[in-house]
Amino acid sequence: MAKTKKLPKFVKLIKPVKEVKNSFDVKAFAEVAAKSAAKPNELGAFIEVIEEGEGVNTYLFEAIQKGYVGWRWSVTVFQLDPSSEPTLSEVVMIPGEGSIKAPNWIPWAERLADYQALQQELEKQAKEDAEANAEEVVVEEVVADEVELPVADLEVSEDTKDQTN
Repeated sequence: MAKTKKLPKFVKLIKPVKEVKNSFDVKAFAEVAAKSAAKPNELGAFIEVIEEGEGVNTYLFEAIQKGYVGWRWSVTVFQLDPSSEPTLSEVVMIPGEGSIKAPNWIPWAERLADYQALQQELEKQAKEDAEANAEEVVVEEVVADEVELPVADLEVSEDTKDQTN
């Protein structure tokens, strides 16, 4: 007779009809998940539950983490029915109201186009300023030729001689 091979201890056979009799507090489950994602003392008080759809709930907790003022830990849990075990879908930090976050991303092509348009406008303005200055110089030369300018006395006065000695 052939010997039957024993299954390893870690293999568990589950009957397909077996009902789960665990009673989970899903809120506590979500809190444990958030605590495992956060470092010690970075998980704050419970804020609210958001029902996402059939059996999917998101639990929000305050994030007490330096640099993340106003942010929240978000734990999304799926539980098909009260008799089934909950499944942890995701644990993330999300910005709350009044939180500091990065500005919206602008593609490089748009930023470059804005820069090039600004450079063209500055060049145009500089050209107009140069033409306006050239017209002013011509007008001043014409006026200077028509008016006799007094000649400055180039002799050194007695007062300046005393100061230089």
